[in-house]
Amino acid sequence: MEPGSRKRPISVDGDVSPPPSKRKLATTTTNKAVSNFFKPASEKEPEKVRIEIRHETLLTAQYDSAQSKSRPKPVKIAAFDFDDTLIATKSGLKFARTEDDWKWWHASVPARLKQLDAEGYTIVIISNQAAVSLRADPKTPNGMRSFNNIKGKVSAVFKALDLGISFYAATAHDIYRKPRSDMWEQLLKDYGLSDAGDVDHEGSLFVGDAAGRAGDKAAGVKKDHSCSDRDFAANVGIRFQTPEEFFLGEDTKPFTRIFDPAAHLSSGLAAQTETTPVLFTKKNKLDLVLFCGSPGAGKSTFYWQHMEPLGYERVNQDTLKTRDKCKKAATQFLQDGKGVVVDNTNADVETRQDWIALAKKLKVPVRLVHFTASAKLCEHNDTVRALTGTLVSLRLSLLQQLNDSVGDVDVFILTSPQMNPEKRTMLPKMAFTGFASRYREPTAGEGFQDVTKVDFEFRGTEEQRKEWSKYWIS
Repeated sequence: MEPGSRKRPISVDGDVSPPPSKRKLATTTTNKAVSNFFKPASEKEPEKVRIEIRHETLLTAQYDSAQSKSRPKPVKIAAFDFDDTLIATKSGLKFARTEDDWKWWHASVPARLKQLDAEGYTIVIISNQAAVSLRADPKTPNGMRSFNNIKGKVSAVFKALDLGISFYAATAHDIYRKPRSDMWEQLLKDYGLSDAGDVDHEGSLFVGDAAGRAGDKAAGVKKDHSCSDRDFAANVGIRFQTPEEFFLGEDTKPFTRIFDPAAHLSSGLAAQTETTPVLFTKKNKLDLVLFCGSPGAGKSTFYWQHMEPLGYERVNQDTLKTRDKCKKAATQFLQDGKGVVVDNTNADVETRQDWIALAKKLKVPVRLVHFTASAKLCEHNDTVRALTGTLVSLRLSLLQQLNDSVGDVDVFILTSPQMNPEKRTMLPKMAFTGFASRYREPTAGEGFQDVTKVDFEFRGTEEQRKEWSKYWIS
């Protein structure tokens, strides 16, 4: 335990008290604060706003007021996004440049929050704040300005409300960022709550502006930048409303999710295919096999599970860094009498022609395995893989395509002993959009002996399915 930290008291009857603080950071300096600093310890007023940096990227704050109350279980939680939900900028800019550049999103916000407090709700703010830096950068002038701005705004909002309230902000694109649910998990831990029985999910709600609404150009209404707030509420199992619905009583507007994992889940395999899967077969004594597909499509897992057992060596540009080094390694393997899998994206015709030319030079057949998963599905897979390391099983259905014509459907089971065996970190969105912009669908007419299509489909335990089917990307 850090010096000065203390365990949060929990009453005997199970009431929930506000969460603790560990490492305190000073709020904005005022004359009152300076005066308080020089007072004897016995006369000092306790700090009401406590700010803490946790897990390197999670910023939290708590406010203790005279009206702070313990809440009987099951607890009703009223959670809110921060920017464009509770507050907006006075300047009209998208992002506030100073700590006092804020105003209430609507005049009714303070009274509505105080009403919720009086009705017995635990009020929390859960916000994505990727623009906030929690580390001073000596190379950047005013490197901590973003931190001081958010600290000042949160303190001012807390003091204006004077309610027992907590604030959680994800400052990186990691496990805490909405729609991922780890800020909620941290909140429950801080309040000593079990998600299973201590929270009134039906009575709780989350209010946020990232709701997937299309907008209306004619009416000057901008579309939502994402659906992360709505998806976050779905992940934690509570009701969702937009600020317009909650504060202004407006009707629900149509919305579209950027990606819905449920659309990629099936009811299961037929008994025959479960017991007699058909795997990728080796047709030639020696050949070169190209993979084509987005990052996160399952290419490397496919290699380890099905190509390596067939005796193929793997060439991968993530490891070797350049295509020339990959070609040199592939040439050596083939000259040594070993089949080669080129485990790269191979998105465009020009790249594939370069490999076909090498195969012709070495006088070996060249085949292609085409992974058809969409960019958003692959981004979802990559995020789950990087952030959870969950053990999963995946099912991929193979459509064998010879000479550019579709044949019978073959199905195999791909059982992955480790979803992220190479300990890869989460890729940037550019990796997926970049592939999509370069992608041209491969055909046997390019010079391949055959093309095998691999369509992604999830298969795993109920626990694994539950984890995979959450909303992970925004």
